[in-house]
Amino acid sequence: MGLFGFGGKKEKVAAAGKDDKMSLNGPANASSMKCILTAGVRGIEMDVNLSGGESVTMTHGPVTIVGENAIETYLDIKGQGMPLKPKKARHLGDQNRWIEVSSQLLDSGNKVEQVMTRMDQILGEQEFLVGPLTLADSVVAGSVLALKKQGKAPAGLANVDAWLSRVESKIPDNLRAGFMSHIN
Repeated sequence: MGLFGFGGKKEKVAAAGKDDKMSLNGPANASSMKCILTAGVRGIEMDVNLSGGESVTMTHGPVTIVGENAIETYLDIKGQGMPLKPKKARHLGDQNRWIEVSSQLLDSGNKVEQVMTRMDQILGEQEFLVGPLTLADSVVAGSVLALKKQGKAPAGLANVDAWLSRVESKIPDNLRAGFMSHIN
């Protein structure tokens, strides 16, 4: 079968079942933090093992997913309640831009104070980064928490701190302590 499914018989692909456990493995870094927060916000139970490796990997039964973006998308679809992916084009565009900005901050360390100060202003006017809760909130929160852990985030941004608490509060009580122990 071709790359896009043309020209041959459809192959059967193993799929995860409802009772299959999820597990996340990888380094104790921002990528893992983003995936943990996304799983938490989506109310997904998973085993977490941050003992190393080059990249974050998630298994769900016979399914293995590598890379934070792929994992976050999978978790959003598999999670409880409404997906975090916004329906409005403007919100989707804003979500994707925030996710892009969070990666750039971690990669280069440039403009951390400028971007986080702007984030603080935005969060002074609305509850979440894009308006409604989106994937950007769990992903960017993972980046901000990583910057804080490294001592690279500016202090005194009350709206950012309140937003981090709001994002964390979206994680169900039965999962919060376990997930946050891998982040803090």
